[in-house]
Amino acid sequence: MGEKNILREVKIRPIRKEEFSLWKELMNKYHYLGYKRMPGKNIHYVATLRDRWVALLGWGSAALKCKVRDDFIGWDEKKKLERLFLLANNVRFLIFPWINIKNLASKILSLNLKRLSNDFKLLYGHPVVLVETFVDLSGYKGTCYRAANWIYLGKTKGFSKRNRHYYPNNHPKGVFVYPLFKDAKALLKAELLPYDFNLLYRRDFMEALRNFPIESLISEIGKITDPRKPRGIRHPLVVVLGISVCAVLCGARSFLAIGQWAKGLPKEALKRFGARRDEPPSEPTIRRTIHSIDADEFDRRISNWLISQKCFKGKGLAVDGKVLRGGGLKLLSAIVHKEGIIIKQNEIREGTNEIKAFKPLLKDIEINGAVVTADAMHCQRENAKFLVEEKGADYVFTVKENQKTLLEDIKDLDFKKNPLIIMK
Repeated sequence: MGEKNILREVKIRPIRKEEFSLWKELMNKYHYLGYKRMPGKNIHYVATLRDRWVALLGWGSAALKCKVRDDFIGWDEKKKLERLFLLANNVRFLIFPWINIKNLASKILSLNLKRLSNDFKLLYGHPVVLVETFVDLSGYKGTCYRAANWIYLGKTKGFSKRNRHYYPNNHPKGVFVYPLFKDAKALLKAELLPYDFNLLYRRDFMEALRNFPIESLISEIGKITDPRKPRGIRHPLVVVLGISVCAVLCGARSFLAIGQWAKGLPKEALKRFGARRDEPPSEPTIRRTIHSIDADEFDRRISNWLISQKCFKGKGLAVDGKVLRGGGLKLLSAIVHKEGIIIKQNEIREGTNEIKAFKPLLKDIEINGAVVTADAMHCQRENAKFLVEEKGADYVFTVKENQKTLLEDIKDLDFKKNPLIIMK
């Protein structure tokens, strides 16, 4: 039988639980490094030819430190720690010494890479975007990796890890990587990953999205005037704005992140937003559209919608004043603590101040069960009474010299008996 026909019969699969002892025994016996437990998340594979074992592979979590790899991806330390779980390391690759088939190694690697990401999804709830391996160049050239189109990046600095410490081993290794996604580097550097990169998170997210009041949001922002010229519009204004609002609520903090979030939406979610197409608006479309609308009108509509949801029970709301436009405009805002979302803001007109604007700001908002925080300026008896008796909310106010009697009373308290009282 010809070489190509033989290679067509090669198959690869994860080992079964009862096969692990044999896999470990063979790796210990025939691999020059023996068997060591694969670091972190790991998968063990066997390659077969006509049901005979011909090779073994082991994958583990990626190395924490590898400068040439990190430079290749282009991420900083913070991004690396957030995204390292999307990498995997080919820790072991063994073809049995009695097997001699040309191109077998590169064939096995190719078959393994085709299924590796999905196998990680099934086992650990997320895919693998890029894989790496380290080759001891003093004894090997990494020929099979090169033949399988892996990218050689350079050498390590020659350190080994023992427990939490690194020590020099004087044996730098060659670093090879292989992107499993076409845009692997962009994904690893993205501000916000598409939600379906984590199946567990995806299930939670989809459940939340199913129960999310998208229709009421669309109804409110549908009243916003569309400033765009009708010709050439591919995505209705409500679709672009609705997706953008939900993306921000889910943690997106830039146009790029909103676009990446939108890209991960399934077809059924797009339909709920009113999309006429199976594809979401792109990041440039989102950017241009948001820049074109009336910001004040958008702010009013979103505030009205957020207030109508009556969803602040158990939430922390901060009342905070700001001065904009070089001191020309003063605003008092109500902000949701965790999400940092402004639910309402009122202008503080000339002749008045923040204290007088406190009650009007919160008067029409359903904040029953919420905890309102404010600085010392708002530490007023009337504000406290208003929050508790009229709004059914709790409060946390900073106490300073503007309330001397209260401040003295607090100082006189026995803090050993009242450990929850905090003095600043």
